[in-house]
Amino acid sequence: MIAHDAPEDAQRICLLYWEVKDNGAWARTVGSIGVTGDICAVAAAHSHAVLLTCPCANCSEPIAVTNRSWANKVGGAYLDAETPSYLCSDCTDIERHEETERQRVEQERERREGERLARLIAEAIADEDGKSDPAGPLTVENPLTLALYTALIDYAAGHPGTALPSLAGIGPLGWTGDSAQDRELLLELYGAGLLAVAAESPAHAFVPSRGGDGLTFLAAEVGWRVVGGLAAAQERATEIAYGLQTRPGPQGAAARDVFAALVDRIEVAGIAAYLDHRLTQRYGCPEVPKARREELADVIRKGFRYGYTPGQMICFAWRAADSAATWKERNPRVGPPEAASASVTILGGKIDKAIECDHSIPEYEAPRLLKAPLALDGFRRLRAAIRRVYDREVMAACTHCDPQGLKETVRTETGARALWRCTHPVEVPVPSPRQEAGEPDPQDDVPEPADV
Repeated sequence: MIAHDAPEDAQRICLLYWEVKDNGAWARTVGSIGVTGDICAVAAAHSHAVLLTCPCANCSEPIAVTNRSWANKVGGAYLDAETPSYLCSDCTDIERHEETERQRVEQERERREGERLARLIAEAIADEDGKSDPAGPLTVENPLTLALYTALIDYAAGHPGTALPSLAGIGPLGWTGDSAQDRELLLELYGAGLLAVAAESPAHAFVPSRGGDGLTFLAAEVGWRVVGGLAAAQERATEIAYGLQTRPGPQGAAARDVFAALVDRIEVAGIAAYLDHRLTQRYGCPEVPKARREELADVIRKGFRYGYTPGQMICFAWRAADSAATWKERNPRVGPPEAASASVTILGGKIDKAIECDHSIPEYEAPRLLKAPLALDGFRRLRAAIRRVYDREVMAACTHCDPQGLKETVRTETGARALWRCTHPVEVPVPSPRQEAGEPDPQDDVPEPADV
C-alpha cells in the first residue's frame, strides 16, 4: 500500500522495495535499488505491506508491516508462515493499553499495600515502645539465655542511646558464635518481656502474617531494645549473674557447666581461627586439615584448662605457626599441607613444655580483623566472677563465709535462715596466675625449632 500523495520517485522506490517473486522471496535487494538507509527510510515513510497470508493471532486480520525485516519476522523468508504468532497493529495497541492499565493497577495496589504495611509497622513499633518492665518474677530457666542477657546489658552500657544490633548487622559470629542459637535465645528473651523490637529496625524486617491482617518480624533482621531502661536492666543482670554464681544443688551446677561449655567453645574457636589465619595469611599454608580439627580443639582446651589466658594461647598459636613454617623451610620434602597439620602437634608440644617447665608466657593480641562474638567480653567477666566464688583460696581468705564458701543468711522468699553460697564481697587477694603476663618480646620474632 503506497500513500496516494507520495511523490512519483517515492512511489517508484516503494514498488521496487516491496516487489516479490512468485515464491514469496523479495524480487531484488535493497542495495540494488539505491543507498540502503535512504531506500528503507523512503519506503517506511510512504508505504506499508499487508501480509494476506499472515493473520493476526488475536483477530485473524492480515498483519500490516512497514519494512522488509518485520515482514520476514512475521511471515518467514517466503512470507508464508502458517501459524499465527504475531498481532496486528490494532491488537498490539490494545494489548499495550491493557498492559499499561495492569501496571497502573498493580502500582496502585503496591502503593496501598505499602501504606498499609507502613501503618502496621508504625502500630507494631508503638506497641513495642510501650512495653515496660515485665510483670512478675523472671521465668527464664535456660542458663545460656540468662548469660546472653547479662552480655547484652554489658553491650548496651557501652553503647548508650543506641539499639542492640540485629543479627544480620553483626555478621556470622553474632553474639555467641552460632547465629541459629542466638536467634533462639533472643526470641526467648523477647518472649519473657526482657527485650522489645527497637524502633530503629528496618522496614524489611517486618512481613505480613500468613492471614495477611497482621505483621510478624524476622528475628535476624530486627534491632532490639532493653525493656525497662538500662538502669533497671543492669540491676536485673546483676541478679541473674548472682543466681548463676550461687544457685545451689545439681540444677545450679548444671547451669554453670552449660555456660562454661559455651564459653569454652567460643574461646577454642577463636584460637583455632587465629592459628588458621596465621598459617594462611603469613606463611601461605592451608588451614589446619579437617582430620585434625578435633585434636586441635582438645589441645587448645588443655591450654585453657591449665590456666593460660586467651592472650597467652594466642602467643602459643603464633609460635606454633611460626615453628611449623620454619620446619617446612628446613625440609624441602615438607609442603604447606604438612606444615599446617604439624602446627597442631607443635602447639600441643609447646603447651606441654610450658606446663612442665613452668615457663612465663607473654600475652599477645589477635589481629583486629579477626572478629570475636559480641558477647565474649561479657561472658569472660561473668565466668571470672563465677570462678572467683568457687576458688578455694579465695574462700579460705574470705571473712564472710566458712572455708567451704558458705555463709548463714536469711532467704528473702521464705524468711528462713539457711546456708548460702558467699560471693566474697570484700576484695580478697586472688592467687597469682600460673603464668605471668608480659609484653611481646622482640626475640619472639626469632623462629623456634619445630618440636616435631
